[in-house]
Amino acid sequence: MQPGKRQNRLAAVSACLCLGLAGVTSGGGGSVNPDTNRPAEATPTTAAAASLPTVDALMKDLLARLPAQTILVSGDLTTVATNGVKTKLAVDILLAYPETAIYTVRDTFGRELEKLTVTRDGPAASLSYESNGTNTPAPPLAQRIQNTALTWMDLTLGFLWWDGGRIIGQMETRGQPCYVLDRHAPAGSATPYASVRMWVDQRVSMLLQAEGYDMLGDCIRRLSVKSFKKINDEWMVKDLEFEELPEGPRTVLRVRNAEPVKSDQPAAGLP
Repeated sequence: MQPGKRQNRLAAVSACLCLGLAGVTSGGGGSVNPDTNRPAEATPTTAAAASLPTVDALMKDLLARLPAQTILVSGDLTTVATNGVKTKLAVDILLAYPETAIYTVRDTFGRELEKLTVTRDGPAASLSYESNGTNTPAPPLAQRIQNTALTWMDLTLGFLWWDGGRIIGQMETRGQPCYVLDRHAPAGSATPYASVRMWVDQRVSMLLQAEGYDMLGDCIRRLSVKSFKKINDEWMVKDLEFEELPEGPRTVLRVRNAEPVKSDQPAAGLP
């Protein structure tokens, strides 16, 4: 397969989770001051600042990477508690961007536990929610999903649609040069974070890492790409890790499959 075609396909599949880039390797890139667990500064020099894109332009490019066709992503959620006990769940993510995304969490027997549907109209979003097959009021995005280390905000990546922010510099992560930007939560929003710091790959506008901070500026959760694999001759994200800090549980989302859903192909859960 030609490199350009592989990169475009990877962008369409990986961007649906907004994390990933073929050839990324583990390691590298500092982000948090180890003494305070608060964000380390990445202030650009005057020359570097002049060459930085605007936040609006960078986020526009990132959101433009979201797939134009409907994609169904299937994976497993494995959580390791602080006492070492592991629990497993399954997740299906149906992405029909830009309007709709459906997140279904199942037990290991395939029984549906929770389903969150996000319908967007530009920056605005409405939520509908089912628990054990019953329609109930949608939970706050700050709520944990079952016994995992991630919240609905983490899984839906809702912070990508926040307004404003600032690019604070450039920093390498996972071996890739990235723009580093901070965004603050909208006033009155039900989010677990006061702000989120993001690492966006400079070449293809992909989000490689994100960290959520509380009102005191402490990093309380980190999301990052851990590995890749080949599915149907295409490279894509294999493992995404969600880590509750400083010493909370860790949850890994391992992608088993990701396939486009044809227009004439029924997709379970798609309204």
